[in-house]
Amino acid sequence: MDAEILEGNPLPGRLVPLWEDLLRASGFRNPFLTPLWNETWMKHFGGALRVKAFLLRPDGGAPLGLGVFSASGEKGERLSLLGSADVWDYRDFILSAGREEEALSAWARAFAEGPWREVQMSGISEFSPTLRFLPAALRGLGFQVTEAVEEISVYLKLPRTWDAFLNQLNSKDRHELRRKMRRLEREGLFQVLEGQGDGLVRRMDAFLELHRRSRRDKAEFMNPEMEAYFRSVADRFQEKGWLSLPFLRVEEKDVAGYFSFRYGDVEYVYNSGYDPEYSRLSPGIVLAGHCIRRAIEQGMSVFHFLRGQEEYKYRLGGLEEKIFRIEATKA
Repeated sequence: MDAEILEGNPLPGRLVPLWEDLLRASGFRNPFLTPLWNETWMKHFGGALRVKAFLLRPDGGAPLGLGVFSASGEKGERLSLLGSADVWDYRDFILSAGREEEALSAWARAFAEGPWREVQMSGISEFSPTLRFLPAALRGLGFQVTEAVEEISVYLKLPRTWDAFLNQLNSKDRHELRRKMRRLEREGLFQVLEGQGDGLVRRMDAFLELHRRSRRDKAEFMNPEMEAYFRSVADRFQEKGWLSLPFLRVEEKDVAGYFSFRYGDVEYVYNSGYDPEYSRLSPGIVLAGHCIRRAIEQGMSVFHFLRGQEEYKYRLGGLEEKIFRIEATKA
């Protein structure tokens, strides 16, 4: 199998359709692995990087895998999967289903034969074929390899009905969720709205205001550069039909909002915000409950809170997903 290396920043345009074909053929995909996500991040944060894409394919055949890396060090001897921990929940190879071990073994050989000495791969899900196959392939070639959990993500497996979801919760959490949702329902003070209906720019204004009001660390994170990035992601993802901007509105005021992605049959809650002045109404968990119910009604299979171990995720029945960092060094 050949490992064709494509270099450039931005990468050659001919790579995009091959990348998209691989994603469609992959058994493990998410929005963070799309060329659209990568292109948007590169535009805002990756302009100075030395980028190398490894396209893995049998002689003359269709690609079976793709890994996009940045090179660092005086001679470019260190490789890291493209991306950054502050805004990427997952990073990975894109691999054709059923051919993952073959493709990853080919990449390991290309890495061993090349001029690189170290590789770091952060953001690898415990469910990824990369974690299953690549460390063994690298060790087999004499590399020193470490694997460590760097973060925990939390997700919900969705049943077919809202009642079935509620029955999955323990009695205390089920009672609390119902009580908080019904309190607003009885008073008739609220609406749950999908953001795009009022115009994307205005709804992003509302979300960013809620995000900054939530906590000091969120306000510090959402600097002008990061705001521009979020707005670019919103624009590009809305074009694809992947963006969701649900809001909880109380007495004509937005009090909680999600910045979410809907990709395949999974809803990913990428970020959130709420107005602390309305904390007595538990706006965040009420919005979560309504969004989970909507996802179930629309046939989604997973509602993913992504990284972070906040207590409310577990009160909604959250399951843990370990996110790994793999490092390898030539002996």
